[in-house]
Amino acid sequence: MRREAPASITHPTTPAPLLPRYERPHEDLPSATNGPCRPVAASRIDTAIATSSLSTGAKALLRGLLRLGTTRIFPGGGVGIEYGSLLKTAARPEYLAGHVAEVAAHLRQREVDLLLVPGMSGYPVGAMYSVVAGIPAILLKKADLVGDGQETYPAGAFIIPSYTGEGDVVMHADPAAVQDMVESIVAPRLAAQQGVKRPVLTLRAAGADDIIDKATMSRAVGESAVIIGQSSIETFIARHRAATGDNRQIETRVEVVAWVTPLIKGYNQPQEHLQRSFGILPFAGINVTSVHHDPPAVGIEGVGTLPFFRPD
Repeated sequence: MRREAPASITHPTTPAPLLPRYERPHEDLPSATNGPCRPVAASRIDTAIATSSLSTGAKALLRGLLRLGTTRIFPGGGVGIEYGSLLKTAARPEYLAGHVAEVAAHLRQREVDLLLVPGMSGYPVGAMYSVVAGIPAILLKKADLVGDGQETYPAGAFIIPSYTGEGDVVMHADPAAVQDMVESIVAPRLAAQQGVKRPVLTLRAAGADDIIDKATMSRAVGESAVIIGQSSIETFIARHRAATGDNRQIETRVEVVAWVTPLIKGYNQPQEHLQRSFGILPFAGINVTSVHHDPPAVGIEGVGTLPFFRPD
C-alpha cells in the first residue's frame, strides 16, 4: 500500500561553534613574484599569445584579462588580480565564450551531476559553465558570522575569512534549492533499480570559482559538497521510504570529480593541494605563474610575463 509523503522536509543543521573553519593565508608581494618584472613589450603581446601553447579559449580569455584587468592589494588576501570587468560585472562573449565551452566539455567528460560555486563573485562565470554544460549549479552564499554563537546553519556550511578584509563569513547552500536539484538527479536512478536488492545512488560533484588562489576555498567547497550531497540524498531516501514503504538498504556514493576555473595561481601550488585532497587536477583556462604590482603585470604559463594595458 502506498503511503503519503511527509508535507515538509526537516533539513539537518549545525550550530555555528561546530562549523569547520578554513584559514586563508595572506599573500605578500615577494611570494607572488619571481624576481624583477621584465614584461613582454606591449607591441609583442598579440604575437606572444597567438604563438603560445594556450587553447583557443584560453587565448581569448587572456586577451580580455590584459585589456580589462590589473593588479591590486586586497585587505584580506594581499596582492591579487583585479578582473571584475571580465568575470564579475560584465559578460563578454568575445573573451569568455571559448573558455566556457572548453570547461563545459570537461565537465561533461567527467560526468558531473552538480556544480557548486562559492560566493557571488564566482557565480557569474559558474552560471555560464552550468548553462552551457547543462549541469545544475548551486551557489554557496555568504552570510555574516554574527550573534551569540547559537545560530544554526545548513549541512555543509563552513567559516572562512573574507578576501576583501570584511571579517569571517559563513558559506552555505540553500537547502530547498539543493534538495530539489539532488532529488531530480537521484530519483530516476533509484527508479531504474526497482528490482535491485541493494540499489546504489551516486552523485558526482564539481566545484567552480572565478579564481583558484591557494586552494583553501576550493578544498572547503569540495569537502562541503560531499556533506551537502550526502545529506540531500539521505533526506530523499527518507522521503522515498515514507512514501513507498521501500525498506531496501540503499548505498550512497558522493564524490568530487572536477574543479574548474578561468584563473589559477599556479605559483601557490593549488593543483598539488587539490590533487592531495581529492585526487583531481583542476581545469584552468590560464595558469598564473607570478603577479607583479609595479608595473602591473602577470606571468602566464606558456606565454611569459605580460603587462596589463589599455589599447588605443
